[in-house]
Amino acid sequence: MAVGPFCAGATEIHVSAQGNDGNNGTIEKPMRTIQAAVNKLKAGDVCIVHNGIYRETITIGTSGEPKAPITIQAAKGEHPTISGLDILDLQWKAMDKKGMYVADYSGSNLEQMFMDGKPLMEARWPNLPKDNKGNWDFFSPDLWATVDTVGNHYGIIKDKDLAATGWDVTGARAILSVCHQFFTWTRKVEQHGAGSDSFAYPKDLGKSIKPADETGGGLKFNDDRYYLVGKKVFLDAPGEWYYDESNRQLYLITPDGKAPKTGSLEKKSRYFGLIANQDKSNIKVDGLTFFGTAFSFGKDTKHKSSFIVFNNNQVYYSSWTEYFMMPDGNPNASLDNNCPTINADNVVVSNNIFSYGSLNGLYINGQNNLIENNQFNDFDYCSSLKYPPLLVNKNILANKGFAGNSIVRYNTVFNSGGILSQIGQNDNNVYFNNFHDAFKACYGGNKDVSALYTQSIFCVGTRMHHNWVHDAYCGTPPYEWNGGIGIRGDDNTAGLTLDHNVVWNTGSVGIMVKSPLNPTPEQANKVYNNTIFDHSRFNAVKSAMIINMDHQSKKENPAATLETYPNALSSVSNNLASSIYGGWFKAELKPIADFSNNSIGKETETLLEQKNDFDFRPKAAAADVINKGKEVAGITNAFIGAAPDLGAYEYGDSIYWIPGRREVKATFPIVPDGTTINIDRDILMWKPAFNAIGHNLYFGTDKDNLKLKGGFLGENNVFKLPKLMVGKKYYWRVDAVMKDMSVVKGDVWSFATN
Repeated sequence: MAVGPFCAGATEIHVSAQGNDGNNGTIEKPMRTIQAAVNKLKAGDVCIVHNGIYRETITIGTSGEPKAPITIQAAKGEHPTISGLDILDLQWKAMDKKGMYVADYSGSNLEQMFMDGKPLMEARWPNLPKDNKGNWDFFSPDLWATVDTVGNHYGIIKDKDLAATGWDVTGARAILSVCHQFFTWTRKVEQHGAGSDSFAYPKDLGKSIKPADETGGGLKFNDDRYYLVGKKVFLDAPGEWYYDESNRQLYLITPDGKAPKTGSLEKKSRYFGLIANQDKSNIKVDGLTFFGTAFSFGKDTKHKSSFIVFNNNQVYYSSWTEYFMMPDGNPNASLDNNCPTINADNVVVSNNIFSYGSLNGLYINGQNNLIENNQFNDFDYCSSLKYPPLLVNKNILANKGFAGNSIVRYNTVFNSGGILSQIGQNDNNVYFNNFHDAFKACYGGNKDVSALYTQSIFCVGTRMHHNWVHDAYCGTPPYEWNGGIGIRGDDNTAGLTLDHNVVWNTGSVGIMVKSPLNPTPEQANKVYNNTIFDHSRFNAVKSAMIINMDHQSKKENPAATLETYPNALSSVSNNLASSIYGGWFKAELKPIADFSNNSIGKETETLLEQKNDFDFRPKAAAADVINKGKEVAGITNAFIGAAPDLGAYEYGDSIYWIPGRREVKATFPIVPDGTTINIDRDILMWKPAFNAIGHNLYFGTDKDNLKLKGGFLGENNVFKLPKLMVGKKYYWRVDAVMKDMSVVKGDVWSFATN
C-alpha cells in the first residue's frame, strides 16, 4: 500500500509566503505558490512548503513513479496552511441595531464566512445556539424548529411558533429533516403568509419517501424538524450574516459588536485546495493544514488514482453547505459533495486529524486502502445517513469489484450528527477503532440509525473486531423501539464477522445483524466474543443483540422452510450478551447453524472488572465467563486456560487492547489518572504509542524518583502491581521506545489507595 522511498537525485523545490514564482525554488530563492512549484515536479521530486497561508487550489497533473513519488510536504518543524478562504475587506457602515454593520458587496456568492478564524453563520431561524465555550453548537436540539404534533404531511410544515413571529417566509430556504429523517433536503418555501402557521415545500424529495407517506398514511410527519435561512428578518444574533443579493449588500452582526478589522473577515472561495486529476498516481502529501477547504484524488469509481499517501495532515472546516440533496438540474445540487474525497486504490491515510464539517470528514472509495491512526470529529451536522465522518466504500452495485479489501484501524471517530462510520464492500478489516458519541443531531423519526454500519450482499468477508462503540443514542424521548444501534449489519448483510467488540451506552440494540433470504454458506454471518452492556436505553425490550430471522421472509414466502430464513447458516457464540433475540419485541430466535456459549440471562455489567474505568476484563470470580467459551478457528487462537472466555477480553492476557488513535507517547492509563482504588487492584494498562516497538514502565511512591519496573515488547501493556499499602499515593510513567531506539517520555500518572 505504501509509496516507496524517494529516488536518488530527487529535486527539492521550496515554496514560501515571502517567495516569488520567478525564483528557481531553492531554499534561498523559494517560489511563492505551491502550484508553480508543483508544475515543475517530476517523479521523485519534492515540493517543500514553508510557513504561511496559501490561498490557492493546487492541481496535480503529473504522476510519480513507484519508489519515486511526487511529494508535497511541510518543511520540517513548520506548519503551512492551504486555505479555501479569501480575505474580504469592505467599507462597513454601522446600522441602528447595536453590533450590526452593512457593506456594499458585488463579488461571488457567499456560502460561508469566518472572522478571526472562527466560522460565522448565515442568518437563520431558529438561531443556532452556542456551547459553554462560545462555539456554535451544531448538536443542540435548539438548532431545529419542531413542528406541531398534528397537521403535518408531505409537502406541508405546520408550526405555531413560526406563526408567532408574524413573518412571511415565502422564498426562504428550508432545511428539512422530515418523514423518516434518514436524509436531509433543502427546498424553497413555496407558499406562506405573514402570521400563518404552515408553509408548503415541493413534494420532490425522492423515492425514499414512499407513496403511503405522501398522504400521511405511512411514516409520521408530525415529529419533523427544520430550520430556515435566506431572509433578512432572521438576522438578529451575534456572529450572523445575511446577503441581500438584489441590492448587493452584506449585513453582519459581529461577535464582539465592533466593526470588522482589516483582514479579519474571510469568505469561502475554494471547495478544494488540492486536486489530483482522475488517474494520477504515486503522490504523497505530508504535514499540511487544510483550512476551510477539502481535497480530491481521482474522479469516480472507474476513474481512480492509485498509490496515494496522505499523512500527518490536519483538515479543519473542510465542508459547509445548506444545500442538501437538491434535485437534479439545480445549480446547487453538487454542493453536498464538496468534502475530502479519495477515489483511489492502494492508498495510505495515516495519522491525520479531520475536524468540523457539515458533510463527510473523509469519503474514500477503492481497493487495498489503509486508513490508520486518524481522528475524525464533529461532522454531519444535519444527521443525514449520507454524511458519516468516515465513509469507506459505499455498498452499491457500481462499486462491486472496484472497492473493498481495505484496512481501517487505530482511528478515533466521535461527535457525529448521525452515524459515525459506514464500511462497504468485501473483505475489509476494521479493528482497534474507538467510535463514540453518535446521533447527536438525530431527533423525531431519525432514530433507526447505527453508529458502525454496513449492509448488503457485497460485504462478504468483511470483519469488524476489537472496536469500542459507545455513547450512541438519539436525542429523542423514549420510543417503544430503537433509539440508536451500536453495530449493525443491515438489510441483506452477508458474510460479515463481528468479534471482540465492546458496545455500551446505546439507545437501542448493541449489535444487530440481518441476512439475505435463503443464504448460501458464503453468506453466513459470524458473531463471536462481543461484550455488550448498558444497552436499550430507549427500548422497552432490552435486546443486547438481534440476529434477525424474519426480515420480509414471511411476506415473500409464507411456506418457507428453516433453511430459507435469514441467518439460518450463521454462528453466534461466546458473547457476553444478556439477551439475544431473532427480531424486535423478543421475536423468536430460530435454530441457526451454531448458537452456543452465550451469557443469556446474566447481566454483563455484573461480570466485568470495572466498567466505569474502561476495564472490561471478566472479574476473577466470574465463573460463568472464564473458560466458558468454545474454540473458534481464527478467532480465539490466543486463549488462556482450559477454554476461551466469554466476551471481548481474555482474563490473564498480557495484552489489554485499547482502541483508537495512538499518540506520540503512551496514553489512556487504566486505572485512570487520579483515581482512588482498592489495595487488591491487580494490574495497570495503557494505550501504546504510535509506531512504538515497546515501552518501559516506571513506578513508585516518589514521582520524582520512579524506578524502572520492566520493559514491555510490542503490544504487551499489562503491568502486574506489587502489593499495595492502604492510604498511599502511587505514581507511574510509561516511556515509548521507537524503532530507532529513541525514547519518548510519558506523562506521570497517579492513583491512591483507600
